Amino acid sequence: MLNNQENNRFWLEDHHFLKIDKGKLIFWNYKSHEQFEITPRHASRLIDFSKGSFLKNTSLDREIFNSAVIVKKKHESHWGWDWLAHIYHYGTCHPSPPEFRGFEKTNSENAKSYIEYCASIAHNEPEIDVIRGGKIFNLPDPNIDSFKSISLWDTLINRRTCRDFNGSSAELSDLSDILFATFGDQCSPDPTTPLNAKVHGYRRTSPSTGGLQCTEPYLWAININGLPSGIYHYLSRRHKLENVLQGNAKYPIGTYLCNQNWANDLAFAIIMTCRMDKLWWKYPHSRAYRPMLMDVGHLSQTLNMCITAKGLHPWITGYFHDKDISELLSCPHEKEEPMLIVGAGSGSGSSFSRESRNEFNKIQIS
Repeated sequence: MLNNQENNRFWLEDHHFLKIDKGKLIFWNYKSHEQFEITPRHASRLIDFSKGSFLKNTSLDREIFNSAVIVKKKHESHWGWDWLAHIYHYGTCHPSPPEFRGFEKTNSENAKSYIEYCASIAHNEPEIDVIRGGKIFNLPDPNIDSFKSISLWDTLINRRTCRDFNGSSAELSDLSDILFATFGDQCSPDPTTPLNAKVHGYRRTSPSTGGLQCTEPYLWAININGLPSGIYHYLSRRHKLENVLQGNAKYPIGTYLCNQNWANDLAFAIIMTCRMDKLWWKYPHSRAYRPMLMDVGHLSQTLNMCITAKGLHPWITGYFHDKDISELLSCPHEKEEPMLIVGAGSGSGSSFSRESRNEFNKIQIS
């Protein structure tokens, strides 16, 4: 095995990165989820293998070979994004192949194991409610009957992303209904829940990762009748708002959304953040990042539908200045991060902004 023949040439496997952590150099194989503490000598030799190198009969090369981070054939990558996206995608894949053990036995063992795991982490469960401590603003009682006058199909077919808003105000009663229907605690017990089962969290109208309700909604009130402008946190289980930022931010909302300035004419926007610490409690593996994004996606669709059902036009964006939005919301660093923003208002309903339509109209059609 250890000779300098051409068939003994090895290449560094693609799924890796290096991290300096607390004075240590860590080689991380994110495909297998293995971590190795290495020395500068290891790093130098790994650089050789990244260009293709013959395996030598040394203890260092044997150690690298046994770690399974080098391969016989150079991998031709077809990945279209950068390496950060590569790390995210493959780093959140399940690291091991399926193992068939028989359905009946497996289901029973999994159920028992899951119950035992939940019991083992129950002692340090996170707070269900996220309270920021701002001044409380009472919302009108939600009128759910207002959503029953329009069919599901009509709402689906009428929903369209709008970029042409006219700056008109929205009614506080409509906002109240939209917030409750999307983010409010529905307080409807599940009749199939065993009597001795302890349930963490609460129920919204959209599915949630592990039932943890890790998504927190923040209202950027721009032009709402009966509500001062500012940024508020919606208390899902109380159906109230608490103030996070009084008055106007330093810049109009469009500036924070990477100069998507049609947003300045919205009536309001909902910023959805994720309380990652809730997920870490139950799901310590980074794969949980995937359903976390789905959690926000489910809620954004429900929010779009509710906005449409109220006769308003929705707009959605994931393009914003993360750090600045996080600071506006006073999010605890690394525990809570902004993920998605949905705006609403009145306007033409066009998916093209007024400015882009004007530019298109200048084009001479031959």
